[in-house]
Amino acid sequence: MNKISDIPLRKEVLEFLSHSATYGNLGAFIGAGFSKAVLNDEFNDIALSWGELLEKVAEELKVDYDDIWKEGVGYPDIASQICQKYSEQSKKTYNQSLRRLKKEIAKLTSWYPDKEKRAEFSPHLNELNLSWVITTNYDLVIESLLTGKSVPLGPNDPLIAPFGIVPIFHLHGVRTNPEEIIIAQEDYVGLFRPTEYRQIKLALMIKESTMLILGYGLGDVNVLTALDWSKNVFKSESENYPNEVIQVVRKENPKEHPYRDKNAVIIVETSSLVSFFQEFSKVRKEKVEEEKKQSESLRKLAKQLDDADESMIEKFIDDIAFRKDVLKVLSSFSNDLISGFVSFLNKCIDETWARSEPNGAFQGYADNLTLILDILTSFSIKQIPPALFETTAYALQRVGYYVGNAYGKSFAAKAVWDKRSGEISQEMINELKSFAMQHQYSYIRMLCRQI
Repeated sequence: MNKISDIPLRKEVLEFLSHSATYGNLGAFIGAGFSKAVLNDEFNDIALSWGELLEKVAEELKVDYDDIWKEGVGYPDIASQICQKYSEQSKKTYNQSLRRLKKEIAKLTSWYPDKEKRAEFSPHLNELNLSWVITTNYDLVIESLLTGKSVPLGPNDPLIAPFGIVPIFHLHGVRTNPEEIIIAQEDYVGLFRPTEYRQIKLALMIKESTMLILGYGLGDVNVLTALDWSKNVFKSESENYPNEVIQVVRKENPKEHPYRDKNAVIIVETSSLVSFFQEFSKVRKEKVEEEKKQSESLRKLAKQLDDADESMIEKFIDDIAFRKDVLKVLSSFSNDLISGFVSFLNKCIDETWARSEPNGAFQGYADNLTLILDILTSFSIKQIPPALFETTAYALQRVGYYVGNAYGKSFAAKAVWDKRSGEISQEMINELKSFAMQHQYSYIRMLCRQI
């Protein structure tokens, strides 16, 4: 499941997030609403929105916030106006005023969840199994909840972290380095250069991941630009990995069913982030349990393949239903099983050759060819592991000598080839021809000419 349906069900979205967490490409885009959800309660409003933060900064700088023109302008422009007024009042240069404003921002965002808040929210973030976080927040709330499992990165840092550590990329800067804070209009100018690392990286991460948006309203123009680039600049015809943008929106009366907005973003409404996390946690636990059972089944099958006895080898050759089931599992989980299966397949092919040794025992060649055709038709050329293709193609060359209606050939094998060779995809046939040409395998070329 790499995409969610156009009219998704709530559980479908939650299961998709769990699938992405297991796959290892679930990222989060986190805004100020997340910090407010974690820190604020009915008694205290510790965390501030961007607008509230600017109003508080103006108060600290003794700038009349009511005198700032706010109609039809964004927060970066409001920040620039505050700097300009402070510059005029204090007789400082504009750049000095901007540095002072950024230092005040750093002071005012000194927000840290206490142990009760960490105990409540840390398990939820850990359960998401995030590969990365991008945030517009200056604070270190996320790092506080992922203590020992994350690293904060500023806007000038490459977005990379050691294995097992979640990189938290502060798109607009981190409070521990006020100089890098992006707040005023002029700070944004460099963000839209054609080769700007952050913009390209953000677009690629959206393209290559499932992105969960928490506490953010998709209003930042460079985030919207990155979303557009991910769809229209870095586009591809097919994606073989989970990829969606899912936004959690808090509403007093949330809709039961998710829906897509004009940008095809999936909107999931919830009464609170805690409520959403609890919903996800229930689904995640169910899916993890299913994955454990599946993993155990795969381990059991892998061990059976590694330690295959004569009865299992004979069952794979003679029991069509069993063989189809094994190949179906193999095609879905080839990375888990391929090493043991190649060895097992060689044992099965050796058994068919042993069956052909008695005089007139031509059915063994037909059994041999049937195994080969089942493999060639169970995988696409993009799916089949290289080692399995080589093993199967070599087996086809070896048995090819005996496929025919002439004296000393296996009529039964010829009948199998005539009946089933048309099931092989053209891409697989082309690959067999290329393989035969490189290795001078004449019997593969002969068989392919008959298709």
